[in-house]
Amino acid sequence: MAGKDLYGVQAFTLDRVGKLIQGRFWTCKDADEARGLAEGRVNGGYVAGAAAFYRTGAGEFDEGEAVTIATYGRVPAGVIDALPF
Repeated sequence: MAGKDLYGVQAFTLDRVGKLIQGRFWTCKDADEARGLAEGRVNGGYVAGAAAFYRTGAGEFDEGEAVTIATYGRVPAGVIDALPF
């Protein structure tokens, strides 16, 4: 079942040994909000890195095709590789 398009931010933090791990996820209303939230979380020092995402035709964020809109700070290589440019 196809759903609506969704925007969100995935945060990344560092574990006890300094390894980058997945942190909190936020849903957003549009790409501008996602970019702003991701950048703000990193610039504010709350997280090591964050990525703004767009997911097409998703019922939930684990469905549909994800496109990375922007990354800030430290994020896994696979997230950077998902940038559309």
